[in-house]
Amino acid sequence: MQQWRPIRTTRRWLGLILATLSLAVAGRLIFHLSTVLVGPPEFWPIDGWLYLQAVLALSLIIIAGVLLYRTAAALTLRYTIDRNGLYIQWLGSRAVIPLNLIDRIEQGALAIGGWRTALASIGYYHGRVTAIDGTVIHRFTTRPLAESLVVYAGSEAYAISPHDPTGFIQELEQRRRLGHIQSLTPGIDVARFLVYDFWADPINRQILIGTLLLNLLLFGVIAVMYPSLPLQIEWRGDQIGASAELAPRFRIFFLPIAATFIALFNLIGGLIVYRRSALAARLWQSFSLGAQIFFIIAAVAVLAS
Repeated sequence: MQQWRPIRTTRRWLGLILATLSLAVAGRLIFHLSTVLVGPPEFWPIDGWLYLQAVLALSLIIIAGVLLYRTAAALTLRYTIDRNGLYIQWLGSRAVIPLNLIDRIEQGALAIGGWRTALASIGYYHGRVTAIDGTVIHRFTTRPLAESLVVYAGSEAYAISPHDPTGFIQELEQRRRLGHIQSLTPGIDVARFLVYDFWADPINRQILIGTLLLNLLLFGVIAVMYPSLPLQIEWRGDQIGASAELAPRFRIFFLPIAATFIALFNLIGGLIVYRRSALAARLWQSFSLGAQIFFIIAAVAVLAS
C-alpha cells in the first residue's frame, strides 16, 4: 500500500490564522462583556448593542471551531493506493474509489460557479463543484482545480494534488494493470463522530435553522426592550392559575435560556438516535422548534403585562 502526501502550500495554515484572529476578537469582546456585566444582575446595562456584541463573540467562537477543523483536515489529508482502490483520507474520514471504476485521469478541469466556493478553499480545496461537462467533482486538493489531478470514476470525479503527480499516476496505472482482488463500494465515509448524515439531512437543517433564528429573535427582542422594563416585573409561577408575583426584570431571560437548553438537549438526542431512526431525530428537533414558539408566547405575555 503506497501513501502520498498532498502538495504543501501556505493555504493549509490559512484556517489556523483566521481561527486565531477570530478567537482574539471573541476574547476581547468577552472581556468587555465581563467588565460590563458586574454587580447585581437586575442592574446590568443590557440593551440591543450588548446583545449584538454577545452574538458576535459567540459567532466568532463557532467560526474558529470550524476553521480549526479545516486546518486539522488539511494537515491530515493523504492519498493511498492499493491493488483494489484509491483512498482519500482526512481526520478520520475517507473517500473510496475502486480502481476498476476509474475511467481516466486528467490534469485540471473547469468548474461552473467556482467563485461561489471561496469559503470551501480555506485550508484546502474541498466540497463539490460541477464541471462544464456536467460531471460532479469532489475536491480534496491543496491546489486550484485547474492545477489538480482529476480522477474520473463513472459519473463523478475527484480532484487531488499528490506531491509527485507523475509518480502517482504511474503507481495508479500499475495497480490497475494488476487487476483488483476485492470489490469495493465507492463513496465518502465521514468520521462517525461528525454524524455527517444528520447535518446533511435537509429537514434537520431547516428545523435547526428555524430553531436558531427564533431563539436569537427571542433573546434580541428581550434585550432591546430590557432598558424600558421596570426593575420589577410581574412573573407568574409555573403552576396553572398561579397568581403573578413581582420579580427582578432579569428573570425574563430565563425564558430564552430555558429554550436554549431544551434545543441543546434535543440536538444531542437527535445526534445519538439519527443512525437508528432519522424520523425520531427529526421529531426531537421539531420539539425544539415548538419550544421556541412556546417561550416566545410566554415572553410576549410577560412583556405585555
